[in-house]
Amino acid sequence: MILSDIAVRRPVFTSMTMAAMIVFGWVSLTRLGVDLFPRVDFPVVTIVTYLPGADPETVESRVTDPIEEAVNTISAIKHLRSTSADSYSMVTIEFELEKNIDVAFQEVQARIGSIRAELPEDAEDPVVEKLDVDAQPILTVLVSGDRSPRELTRVADRGVKERLQRVKDVGSVKLVGSRDRKIWLWIDPFKLTSHALTVQDVCHALRRAHVEIPGGRMESGPVELSVKTKAEFASAEELNQLIVARREAGPVRLRDLGFAEDGLEELRSYAQLDAQPCIALLVRRQSGTNTVQVARDVKAEVQRLAEELKPEGIRVEIGQDMSTYILRSVNEVKFHLLEGGGMAIVIVLLFLLNFRSTFISSLVLPTSVIATFMMMAALGFTVNMMTLLGLTLAIGLLIDDAIVVQENIMRHIEMGQPAREAALFATGEIGLAVFATTMSVVAVFIPVSYTEGIVGRFFRPFALTVAFAVLVSMFVSFTLDPMLSSRILRRPKKRYVFRVLESLFGALERLYERLLRFSLRARLLVVLAAIGIFAFTGSLTKFLRFEFVPMEDASEFNVMVRAPLGASLERTRGIMERLREVIREVPEVKYTLCTIGSDEMKKVNEGKIYVRLTEKHERKRGQKDVMEDVRARVDGFPDARVSVQMVPHVSGGGMKWAEVQFELRGQDLNVLNDTAQKMLERMRKAAEFESAEEAAKNGRSGKPALIAGYVDLDTTFETGKPEIDVVVNRERAAELGVSAQAIGETVRAAIGGVDVAKFRAEGDRYDIAVRFLERYRDRPSVLDPLLVPAADGIPKELRSFAQVVRTEIPVEINRYNRQRQVTVLANLHGRKVLGDATRELEEYVREIGLPRGYTYGWGGFGEEMQRAMPNLLFTMILATIVVYMVLASQFDSFLQPFVILLSLPLAFTGALVALLATQLTVNIFTMIAFIFLLGLVTKNSILLLDYTNTLRERDGLARDEALSRAGPVRLRPILMTTCAMIAGMLPVALGAGEGAETRQPMAVAIIGGLVSSTLLTLLVIPAIYSLLDQAKDGAIGRFGRRTR
Repeated sequence: MILSDIAVRRPVFTSMTMAAMIVFGWVSLTRLGVDLFPRVDFPVVTIVTYLPGADPETVESRVTDPIEEAVNTISAIKHLRSTSADSYSMVTIEFELEKNIDVAFQEVQARIGSIRAELPEDAEDPVVEKLDVDAQPILTVLVSGDRSPRELTRVADRGVKERLQRVKDVGSVKLVGSRDRKIWLWIDPFKLTSHALTVQDVCHALRRAHVEIPGGRMESGPVELSVKTKAEFASAEELNQLIVARREAGPVRLRDLGFAEDGLEELRSYAQLDAQPCIALLVRRQSGTNTVQVARDVKAEVQRLAEELKPEGIRVEIGQDMSTYILRSVNEVKFHLLEGGGMAIVIVLLFLLNFRSTFISSLVLPTSVIATFMMMAALGFTVNMMTLLGLTLAIGLLIDDAIVVQENIMRHIEMGQPAREAALFATGEIGLAVFATTMSVVAVFIPVSYTEGIVGRFFRPFALTVAFAVLVSMFVSFTLDPMLSSRILRRPKKRYVFRVLESLFGALERLYERLLRFSLRARLLVVLAAIGIFAFTGSLTKFLRFEFVPMEDASEFNVMVRAPLGASLERTRGIMERLREVIREVPEVKYTLCTIGSDEMKKVNEGKIYVRLTEKHERKRGQKDVMEDVRARVDGFPDARVSVQMVPHVSGGGMKWAEVQFELRGQDLNVLNDTAQKMLERMRKAAEFESAEEAAKNGRSGKPALIAGYVDLDTTFETGKPEIDVVVNRERAAELGVSAQAIGETVRAAIGGVDVAKFRAEGDRYDIAVRFLERYRDRPSVLDPLLVPAADGIPKELRSFAQVVRTEIPVEINRYNRQRQVTVLANLHGRKVLGDATRELEEYVREIGLPRGYTYGWGGFGEEMQRAMPNLLFTMILATIVVYMVLASQFDSFLQPFVILLSLPLAFTGALVALLATQLTVNIFTMIAFIFLLGLVTKNSILLLDYTNTLRERDGLARDEALSRAGPVRLRPILMTTCAMIAGMLPVALGAGEGAETRQPMAVAIIGGLVSSTLLTLLVIPAIYSLLDQAKDGAIGRFGRRTR
């Protein structure tokens, strides 16, 4: 072999090549970012439009629908979703992954620009943005202390926020619970009426009097001077002297109509750490930056701020930190990588029984792993759980080529060959088999890297990392291995322990030879037995449970709270405080963080309680058990809908995050809601409770515990939100000279308040707002005598041309691909998994029946699972075809690759049994494990059949005799490589550490497949080979030349 010849003849060149790979790999590692998962860029564009004062139905018809119609014809749209709420429209366009986000953004902007004139005049300009679906806050910084809300807000906004925004790669910092300074002009409507004034008169007066107007420039000799008219009020006391109008009795000042107050903004958000109110700062990173590095820099700045502000009695601390879980998960996989490598080396030593040979083989591990970092850096990958998991699971693969070569070299040295000759001859003898096994693994992972959809993008770094690492290990095995072997290997002196182990291996080889000869005599029986085992395993698949991804124990979860429609922030806060006290009774809870109004729509009747648990190793119960405990405690909580949810670490999570998102689509919201309620009723009836015997055994009495079912049942449809409508009689208003715009502006200023001007103080500018006093905003009847400006200059009472009506409206209207949509939401409890839910809910909706024109679909993980499983199945079939083509090219045979691939069903037998035995689910990680097995299990068959062909061609042995001799010779390398691979994956399979829930099923499935395929391959594959080769010879005997 050319590589081994060059390596043996030029040892210095070989050593420097390895050193260069290690040096550049190490440098690349220091420059790689750290993240939890590979970054997947979703081409998503959002269009946000505000139409002040409009209800959801008006927003839908006048804003959302025209925008959807305009963008609907853009190419490569995958999903078109929208939300129409009070004064607010948001259209979200998700394009196919192949669509260039910059092109999509420009196309959307152009379409929106072309229809701007069709939107209402009083609608604000639509804001088009690229959406980073991974832009959830990476840190929540909390500011608290014994200060007034105004002082605390000033510190948080002007001090902490500005400092954090200057940290490198911080994208945005949003305040929750802050109350900035604001100047209020509180107006008494009865005093306004007594002076025949409108609230608009107050606004106009303030705009005229509170000014700062540039006057241009003047030159005074050599000096240029700027001119400015300054007439701004300096305090609330001065504002009380504002002249609003002049009457015969004298000027009407603001103090005659109400008063000015130097106060605070209206409270529309709230934050509380345990029982301590605080201000929360939600820190988001810039798109494409590294979570861990940004979080590390922000935390360093927070530490400096905490030390600076501590003497002032202000506390600055971290409330939520995504990077902690990321680092622990990644470090856990790093530890598994080292642990698996060490165990694999021990296995090699037990089989090779030679320290020098083991040392040479073990060098492939650090060399291959470190060199792989060069490829990761070149392709822009990060050090994340997937890339490290690929290296960890591939530990056995990486050392596999080296130990196969090393075992063959040692065998020839023990046969009496000099080390140099043995290194060259043995490497060449085994070279084709090693190359074939390596290329079969690479052939498996290349199709994985091109799998369509999100899963394909997600697993691409995993697949390419494994493929490159395996190629590097093969290169090292063909160069460094023979070079070092030719110089340091000697014929070993058998120590006592090694002699005992050698005798055991000898006995094992003799036992295997007898079993192998029996299987060749009873070929048909062996094959039928294998088919029977596989068929039996196939019957067990009905007991498998399917889901998208397993739930991870991240020591945190959310409790989402929805108070009744129309609930004030104060009422919502009271409900959440009672809930918080209940949650704090759970012993595993470390602290809680309550927030209200932290979402974009700032709904004050919805809140979130972030629950932080003690660390995983400090708890006896897992996160899932604690969540179910909390769920049981808050079940049936009065005055609120409560759901217990995971903190989403995968893109796309939000306020409506739920494990089950079943979407009903059509035009009539009432029909959709009726169907959704029927679905919820069926889901409630699907609950499975423990038997009385099980309850007694578990020490429970009373109501049986739920063991499988749907919890946190809800829908996205909400109606009944109270609203006051001012219904204008257009003819009467026209007669009186009152415009609709004047009516709307007057009502908004009186009830909602309107910002009129800016107030300068302490180096900052604050809003000055006009609004009615609170006691005149507590009932609809206060609107009747409200004066509205008219064309003749004489204000008219609102009741003379309009009627004030109390109604109820939907909270929001959701649409999907231009159809209205209601989503059934639920979380899963106990043994119930997403695969069960998808099957059951589709059965329910078919039983209920949908009217013509109505459809259903899945959102969230349900949608991704339904798209991912067929894609992965196709990838598995494609990988099998590619492996066959690679093997056919290498063996120059159509038949032998087919024999090798027959070991795949034997692997799936073990994988499925292992998953069933450990009660783990089939998910996207185990599907990748099945594909992983395609490359692993063929290695044993290749080693066996390659040496069989060598004996037949080189030594002229008959078929069955060649099989009988090849089996015992290849038994040790086959067992050695299998045990090394299992040892490398064993730390992952044991399921310890952060994030183990996603990694464990993958390793368990692979280990199960390796065990079954190895045990069965050693007997079944020779029998199949013998049968098919005999059939081939018979066919050739009839139609052509018969071969030996």
